[in-house]
This record gives sequence, structure tokens and C-alpha cells, in this order.
Amino acid sequence: MLPGFKLNCHNRDLNPCFESHDPSMMKDPISGNYYSYSTDSAICSEYKQGIPIRKSSDLVNFTYIGTALSEAAVAEARDNGVYPPTAGFWAPFVEYVNGEYRLYYSATKAFGSSESKIWLAVSSNPEGPFENRGVVADTWFTGDDLPNAIDPHIIDDKDGRKFMVYGSYFGGIYIKELDVKSGLSIDGDARSLGKRLAVRPNNYRIDGPEGAAIIYCKETDYYYLFFSYGWLGENYDIRVARSKVVEGPYLDFEGNDVNGKSYGLKLANSYCFKGENPYADEVCSYNQLSRHRYLSQVTSWTFDGFRGPGHGVPFYDWGNDSYYFVHHIRDGAPELKMEARDGKHVSYLAHYMMIRKMLFVDGWPVLSPEPYCGEFHEIVDEITEAPWEWIELDDMNNGVKRSQIGRFDQYDKNRMIVMKCYDFENSRPGICATGITSEGVCFWGKKVDAIC
Repeated sequence: MLPGFKLNCHNRDLNPCFESHDPSMMKDPISGNYYSYSTDSAICSEYKQGIPIRKSSDLVNFTYIGTALSEAAVAEARDNGVYPPTAGFWAPFVEYVNGEYRLYYSATKAFGSSESKIWLAVSSNPEGPFENRGVVADTWFTGDDLPNAIDPHIIDDKDGRKFMVYGSYFGGIYIKELDVKSGLSIDGDARSLGKRLAVRPNNYRIDGPEGAAIIYCKETDYYYLFFSYGWLGENYDIRVARSKVVEGPYLDFEGNDVNGKSYGLKLANSYCFKGENPYADEVCSYNQLSRHRYLSQVTSWTFDGFRGPGHGVPFYDWGNDSYYFVHHIRDGAPELKMEARDGKHVSYLAHYMMIRKMLFVDGWPVLSPEPYCGEFHEIVDEITEAPWEWIELDDMNNGVKRSQIGRFDQYDKNRMIVMKCYDFENSRPGICATGITSEGVCFWGKKVDAIC
């Protein structure tokens, strides 16, 4: 099976994972299909507000099937009274509860604002239409030192209580309890904030945290809090902390609290493996048709790895007893680099949904260095001979991690997982590895010229 997306193919009909931003994933317990819901986003496609949906039967090949919200729900949630209407909804999450599908999504006052609302919409069908039930969190008319009501994710604890984790770098990541029956705030008050779980340390060097999600792993008996630091257009990352209790505290690898004392354990950031034959279109014939004024002028493409993996959501597939992680990622081609709309950063224009296998080493999650690709990712018993290509994901440097080639025996084989994979950068089957050192540094590796 080939990967679910190609680089340099800027056509959502042919490349359905293109244009996906802040994706989440749900496996429908009724049909067994996978559904991904994402932020309202269009680069080349016609823009439509209402939460895009992508569907798959195998977690690799997706189909774009439209938007989730009804026209009435869109009109209600974008209405800001005397203020301009919300132009796009962000970071949705969907779950199936008691015969209904519940869609949580963000509506912010304006891009970069800390005044936002998280809405709950419901449907009897995972493909919609979803109708609004009410507001779950409301941070309008609050200061920037308090949380921003964006990026919702739902977690049920071991006792059957339901919680929503949400928030952003303004005031940190918060958790509030929900009513199991309705999915709304358990106290009936959308203005109640809940409890803070994470906030950036004093004298911080990178922005964050935001894009939070929590999952419980029964094998390790830990709750894992995932979140992102960095600028989303270029040096975004994926981090994690863990706790025995859903409401925290969440600690990093060294036992430091991410609520002001730590950035968490880094699992991924911008990177570049060597790519002699990347899985990409040689020539993109769709750029000139793009509605984006910059992309319509791009006439060449050069592979340079990936930028800004982030806003990730972990999920457990009960069908094959496996964990996965879905996130957006940006094509690092220099031709797609541009000034961001805030005027202070740079961004990379083309973004995609990427799914990785998530495994556990010494009680900590680690991510595969290559996208999930169906029949690949079978575990291999031992490391094959050198040479290997490898990357270390050190803590604070969010610049592009470029691979090195050489020996791979500097890593403890008992702290890594070696598996078959599809080598995206070279368009062939291969062998890859993921792990974590005893000092708490995650690493990725690929066997050079591996054919299996």
C-alpha cells in the first residue's frame, strides 16, 4: 500500500489529505470507517465554512466528503453581534456517545484573539449535518492571562467521568468536567474555566503550549497529555507529559510539572531525512489554477523535508489494538516558504494530514519516523547492520533536524522499536526505528538502502 498523500500535488480531489489542518480522527463504532475532521482551510480548493470531513476504510486512503455543520449551525456560531463574524472554525473533535455523534469546535473572535467559544454540535450521522446544542466554553471578555476557548479534546477517565481539555498559550492548557448525558459543562456554565494543566515556564524561549489532547493507556496505566510549542508555520513541535490522574499534575521525563516548570518531552519537530526520490509529483500542474496568489506563481519544487508537525491527536484503534497519532505537517520545499500574515514569522504554504504509528518505550509514547502505510510497520526483532540515517529530537532547538548517516549502536536497543516501513523520502519499502534515550531524548532512524 502506498502512502495516503503525495507532496507537490496541490489538488484535494486527487490528494485528499492536502489542505488538512488541525486534524482529529475517530473510528466510527457503527460502520468501522475512520473519519477525520479538521479546521476550515482551503489553499487551492473552493473555501466553505463548516468543518471539513475526510473518510477512510483503511486509515491510509481518504476521501474528502464535504463539511459537517448545517447552514443554521454555521450561521449561529459565526454570529458575533456587533463584531465581525467568525470566518472559519478551528480544531474540531468528534466522539460517539449514546447513539449520537458529538462535534466540538472552536469559534474565535478574530485570528490571534484570546476571546473564543467552543461549541458542541450533534448528529445521528458522522457525516452530518451537525446541529448546535450549545456553548461548552466561553472566554469572551477575558484577559490574555486566562485560557483561550479553542482546541477542544474529550477524554473519559477510568471512573466514567467526561472531561474536555482545551486552551492555548495565552493562559495555558485547561481541563473542565462535562456532563456525560449532554456533553455540555457539568455545572451548566460555559464561563467556568476548570483547572490549569500546563503553561509555559517563565522566561520562555518558544511560544506555547496549545493544541492539547489527552489519552489513557491501560497498558501503562497513565494519562498522556499531548500539546505543541513553537510557531505553527515553521517550527511547531509535538510534546507529551503523563499523569496517573486525568486532572494532573502532568510531569515530563525527569518528573518536572509542565504547569510552569517544563516544556514536556519532545516527540517530533521540523525534520529532513535525505530524499533521493521522495513520494511526490515531479511537476505540479495545479498551481496555476490555485486561488492562492502566491502558489499560483510557483513553477518549481525542491524536496527539503517537513516543517511544523503539530496540533496532534492520539487515538486508539480497537479494531487492531494499536495506537496512532494524527497531525498536520507542512511541505518544507523552499519554493513554498513565505512570510506569515503576522509579518513576524515565515510559514510553509502546503499542509497535509499525516498519521503515524504510536508505540510505547519504557512507559512513554514514541512516534514512527514515517507515515503510517497499511501493511508496513511490522515490528522487526533486531537492528540490521550499518549504515543508518538518524535524527535526535533534542529539547529546546526547534530548528530543522537534518539526518546524519553512520553507526546506530550509540542507542540502547532495549529502548527502541525497529519496524518495517515505507520510506517516504525514497519511495520504497524500508526499515525504521523510534526510541528514547535514558536521558529522555527521542530519536528516529532509518536503515540506508533497506529493502524488505
